[in-house]
Amino acid sequence: MHALFQNGGFRRLWVSQVVLALGDACLRMGLLEIFLRCQLDREVETAKMFFALALPGLLLGPFAVVHVDRWQRRSLMMASDAVRMLLLGAMVWWLWQATGQDGTPASLGWVSLLIFLIGVIVTFYLPARYALMPNLVAADDLIRANTLLTTSLAVAAVGGMPLGGWLAVRFGPLWAVAANALAYAVSVGLIGSIRMQPHATRDRDKNVAPTTALRDGLRYLGRHPTALPLVLVAGAFAFLAGILIVTIVGYAEKTLELGTLGLGWLGGAAGVGAGLGVVLLGRGQRWTRSIWLPCTQLVVAGAVLGLLSLTTEPGVAVWLLMVVGAVGATAMIPIDAKLQEQVADEWRGAVFAARGTLTSATMIVAFWLKFGTDVLRTTPPPTVLWWCGAGAVVVAGLTFLVLRRRTERAGRPSG
Repeated sequence: MHALFQNGGFRRLWVSQVVLALGDACLRMGLLEIFLRCQLDREVETAKMFFALALPGLLLGPFAVVHVDRWQRRSLMMASDAVRMLLLGAMVWWLWQATGQDGTPASLGWVSLLIFLIGVIVTFYLPARYALMPNLVAADDLIRANTLLTTSLAVAAVGGMPLGGWLAVRFGPLWAVAANALAYAVSVGLIGSIRMQPHATRDRDKNVAPTTALRDGLRYLGRHPTALPLVLVAGAFAFLAGILIVTIVGYAEKTLELGTLGLGWLGGAAGVGAGLGVVLLGRGQRWTRSIWLPCTQLVVAGAVLGLLSLTTEPGVAVWLLMVVGAVGATAMIPIDAKLQEQVADEWRGAVFAARGTLTSATMIVAFWLKFGTDVLRTTPPPTVLWWCGAGAVVVAGLTFLVLRRRTERAGRPSG
């Protein structure tokens, strides 16, 4: 790990993601406090917020598949952070103007629109960030590099959620939102200071029709022996995460009877588990490179969610959420490392954009089930957690079968 921090480019990227994770967590807690002050159902409103954030990934994902690899990734990330900083600044200004004497805004329509626009930027930002990693570190260090990058998720839960909850309750939700705008400004400077050689771009000077480029990208993904199954299992993790993001809010409030600060500390417990999981995976043992690791993680997550559905004690929930945090923080690390290592540089952004489209689609379904139907809206949170646990185990079994068949067909070792 120490050797990676000697890499100035990776170090700046990692720090930028830590800062952004803190800021994003503060935004989330600020919005939760606004929902509480407006006497809205925080579980439903959280689902709507993340639905608006994920929808652009589904609508614009094919466009990202075509174009992400035509641009320099560092420049794309800088521009994305700068635009998101402006959007968050506009959100702060609008909330300040719209807030009445009772401390609540008259409407949240503009907030939803701005979150949707942030989602548009994320559709291009995330594939560029994942695809940039092999341009900064050696292939043998990808597991460790992704592990360190995922540490930002742990920092978001450990520091960002309690900090955001404290800012929102003590000084007002606008301060929590403003903290996110500041984080984007810091990230622009950090990414801009990375020094690297221009990487390979695809069809930059060729007149290739977008439909042809999209077809070629999907064909490459479908023919790759391991990329498609890994993208599919990433979608399964995204669906599970989408359900949990909103269900945990209701579980904390209705089952454990906790408020905003209590929810923040539950997030902190998950973050502690995430940190422990990151440390364990970051040791780089041979099993961390196994292609079967995501299936094992799904089984563990399913078992723990089943246990979580059976408890009403905050103390027990804290320990179980630590395990959930450990799995959640490390779930994508082996998937990302395999894709970064095995996918050609000129197609890497397209593959990650395709993965983003699928994960957006699954999360949209998860959020819509929460606020658009009665399937999850009227179902008690413990029951939803039980369904998620059982579903995770089933998906793990199906993924194992698909991966084994494709790896055997390609004549590749299973480890």
